[in-house]
Amino acid sequence: MIKYMWRIACAGLLFWGLLFSSCKDEDFKIGGYLADSHTTVVMVDTVTIRVSSLVAADSVVTSNKAIGFSGIYTDPQIGATQAQIYMEFNRTSNSESDRYATFDSVTFVLRPNGSYYGDTVEHAAFKISKLVNKIEKRDNGYLYSASRVPGSHVQLVDTAFKLKVREQKNFEVRLPDSFGKWLFQGILRSEEAFNTDNYLKTFPGLAISAGTGSNCVHGLTITDSTCIVRIHYHVNSTDRTEKKMNFVVNQANSFYNLNNDKAKLPSCNAKSDPIPSSQTGNKGIVMSGSTPMYARLEFPHLNQLSLLGQIVKIQKATLYVRPIRHLYDTVPLPPKLNMYYFDPTSNIILSSAIKLPGSSSTSNTQSGNLPENYQYIQSPNFPQYTFDVTDFMSSQLGKIGYDKWALSLAIPDDSRETTLQRLVFSDQKFWYGSDSQSENNRIRLEVTCVIYND
Repeated sequence: MIKYMWRIACAGLLFWGLLFSSCKDEDFKIGGYLADSHTTVVMVDTVTIRVSSLVAADSVVTSNKAIGFSGIYTDPQIGATQAQIYMEFNRTSNSESDRYATFDSVTFVLRPNGSYYGDTVEHAAFKISKLVNKIEKRDNGYLYSASRVPGSHVQLVDTAFKLKVREQKNFEVRLPDSFGKWLFQGILRSEEAFNTDNYLKTFPGLAISAGTGSNCVHGLTITDSTCIVRIHYHVNSTDRTEKKMNFVVNQANSFYNLNNDKAKLPSCNAKSDPIPSSQTGNKGIVMSGSTPMYARLEFPHLNQLSLLGQIVKIQKATLYVRPIRHLYDTVPLPPKLNMYYFDPTSNIILSSAIKLPGSSSTSNTQSGNLPENYQYIQSPNFPQYTFDVTDFMSSQLGKIGYDKWALSLAIPDDSRETTLQRLVFSDQKFWYGSDSQSENNRIRLEVTCVIYND
């Protein structure tokens, strides 16, 4: 028995000895204190970002959008933007007798849609004119922000009034009685000039443009319930009856025109090379409208992170895009900003250049949302768009030449043709009064890396 117990004790000592010797590795220090580890975690927030701006197209489709813009505003960043709306109206039917119907007045019914571009404190000023030529679509069936209706329009009224854009309700502008009587009597008497075949030649439509003193571009809803030429009249038979004759807008054949002052930006057209931020006051520009612009972000020195250790892995990467303070006081920021991967070897046309690496798809995007009521956010908590770019930065670490990709910021497709929005952000050399203010306004990339050394 003693001999048997001795053998068990020796076997146990041998087992524990082997176990201790196998765990003892002078080079294996994971699990110890971080200061003694071969693996460290560092955060870098000084990665260089090269910013440039590009024009996506020289014009956008603006017909049949149920929205229009009218007015003028001089933006200190991109110059003057002038907008006007061209509208066609459907012929109304006539069920009255010329013997009993009497004209009273004519008004133009409009409704703001809540969008603006400029100073809404001032009175809205609109000039309403009668077209002399028909609205003709292009061969492809569309009308664009660069389209116009030829001929000198006949001005009907130049009026200014306080417009509460937030209310989004119908209001009426009085038009000259002479215009209303001409239209009313032509329909009422079934004159040849106003029959179905000749109606649009006789009354092609109306245009709304910037009135005297305009300092804002207002958005209007262009639908058959919110855009109406309304004739007020009464019928005397046994009793006096007040009635209305409505000419509702033909939304499908109405559009808006936008004219931007391109002198503010060098080489500002869709076929130009990217405009570096060094030529725009160390700023990047993203905007919708007649010449939609998007921004390109490149990271030329990203591979320097590889010098931090033998093996470097990006654990987390976050991009912060901050609008420059006080440059959005009178110009609305886009509530959502889309981020795309950008292949610099492709054309600079927006739809084909922005896609995921290794894919022809342009549908997968990431969005950064602006906080609500961003106008009231005070320093140091500036409003910003935040993007998780971990996967992109990880895929680009170590890439060189044509394999290197960029990021692109753009206003989403569904609002690029129906809004006037503009984001101006700064590169990393932008100066804003002081070091702290400049730092709070600049674009920033934070990268957390896991570093391993033998």
